[in-house]
Amino acid sequence: IRPRAASRGLGDGDKRQVLLEVAEIRTKPVSGAAVLLLREADGRRHLALWIADPEKTAIADAINETEPVRPLTHDLLARAIAVLCEEEPQCIITKVEDGIWFGELVLGDMRIDARPSDLVALALRLPVPIWCTEEVISTAGILLDAGPEDALEEFRHFLDDVSPDDFGPGPSTSG
Repeated sequence: IRPRAASRGLGDGDKRQVLLEVAEIRTKPVSGAAVLLLREADGRRHLALWIADPEKTAIADAINETEPVRPLTHDLLARAIAVLCEEEPQCIITKVEDGIWFGELVLGDMRIDARPSDLVALALRLPVPIWCTEEVISTAGILLDAGPEDALEEFRHFLDDVSPDDFGPGPSTSG
């Protein structure tokens, strides 16, 4: 799979895309709510998405390269895409509206609506880059100024003081 530039155009209206990396999954001790932290590959901006437990597990398993005894949903979809699609799929976080995150799985000319947490779990399995629009990271991004270690610590403190209610609807509809 070919590496791509950190920022590129989408073609329709030339909406810029930003390459993202998984920085961390954090679980709040009392509530058990999980936050997926994605970081701009060549920058300091981060996205924080509340995610449900099944997606948290799917993403963590992909990061840890844990192979299930039988394929789970994300594994099955990744294998089907790898076998059936000639072009590299694209996983793009496209917008945030009223605290709800939206994304698209792009397969050739087809654009399929998807939750960003599912896109991340899928992208890690294929493996393909995770993208978001410049608009998403500009409006919903968190700027962390410190170095990588300090940035994660700063984000951990942020999570200690925030609740899912601060972001709108809960994990089942947002990420």
